[in-house]
Amino acid sequence: MRVFANLFLIMFLVDGGFSLVDELVPLISPLMPFTPLRNLLAETVILMAAALYICLGIDSRLPKRVFLPPILFVLTVPFSTWLFPYLAGIRSYGLIAAAAQLLLGMLPLCYFRKGGERSLTMGPELFTAPFFRLKNTLIFSAVNLFAAPVVLPLLVLFAANAYMTEYTSGFVKLDPGGLRMAERVYQRENRTIRLAAMIHVGNREYYDGVAKSIGTGRTIVLAEGVSDDKQLLASSIDYGKMAGYLGLASQKEMQLRGRIIAAEDLESPRTSSRGAEKGKPGEEVDILRADADVSDFRPPTIDLLNAVGKSMEESDSFANGVRTLNSWCQKNLTPEMYAVIVDDILHRRNMAVIRYLDKALDRYDTVVIPWGALHMNELESEVLKRGFTLQGERKRISIDFRKMLFGTYE
Repeated sequence: MRVFANLFLIMFLVDGGFSLVDELVPLISPLMPFTPLRNLLAETVILMAAALYICLGIDSRLPKRVFLPPILFVLTVPFSTWLFPYLAGIRSYGLIAAAAQLLLGMLPLCYFRKGGERSLTMGPELFTAPFFRLKNTLIFSAVNLFAAPVVLPLLVLFAANAYMTEYTSGFVKLDPGGLRMAERVYQRENRTIRLAAMIHVGNREYYDGVAKSIGTGRTIVLAEGVSDDKQLLASSIDYGKMAGYLGLASQKEMQLRGRIIAAEDLESPRTSSRGAEKGKPGEEVDILRADADVSDFRPPTIDLLNAVGKSMEESDSFANGVRTLNSWCQKNLTPEMYAVIVDDILHRRNMAVIRYLDKALDRYDTVVIPWGALHMNELESEVLKRGFTLQGERKRISIDFRKMLFGTYE
């Protein structure tokens, strides 16, 4: 145990020093930062800290006033920008955290001595006491039992955020304050594409903010929305009822202001809107439903959409609707059918909007694509393939947990 504890102290100090150098290098030279190696060191120290934290409740010889500060630092700093998103916008935050870790790594110097000299490591003489003491374990367990109701929900949220971030390429972020959706802006010469991640139900202020952010001029919105020209769906999927259960608004309530156009209009010359000055682009934004039709989907997908619509229509609560749909899926869906459904709902629809995008880029300066967050991974890949580069990102809170719980913002 002494070797492992001392190794942690050394690795903690090395990680702090390396992190400080990594933060300083971009400020004073054109050299690339050492981020991959820094991440490897950080992950190693985090694993060691988690193991050593458990050991504190077993081995009474480990001085908690020495090991608790660095352990808690290591285990909480990765959560800091997630718990407090504004910290991510502070450029010097990484530098401050690295400096704090380096200073904290010097803490053992105040407690460990070897022959009258200060030391960073524990000597053998500090391990002469009994290994296990019941009082130490009971106090440690009681403190952790008290903290568990706060820590465990945060860990669940953090894990959910990691999952969402991976499968949406970072377009969705989940933190204790709510669900945040990203909008990214890409540019190629004089053309701009805005990918705005959307969600079917959210705060009304969120939808209003997205709608108001769409500028005027040579702009087109490629809107999401599957049509059903052949009336293959027995029940329409209306998220308004679900939104009502949760005290939220539906995406369909988002008021996009502009001129509705048809797909054929992309082939014809664009005319300026009424009131525009001669020689200047019109002030009215064009809006095109750039999605697939239900008839483009295969039978398993149509069956699922009918089941979703029926469960929403007939259930008297959100929970009952979810249970009804889950029961249907367990009875009817196979892995092969699931693969077909995912391909229809995501890939086929993505390719539909991309086809409209290629035509729109010939006629418009700005193309706005406010689509579901799960579509953004592939859509972003297609945008980058066309030579566009990321220029910036903006995050909006789509579901504010405080508003859901208390009915108002703090």
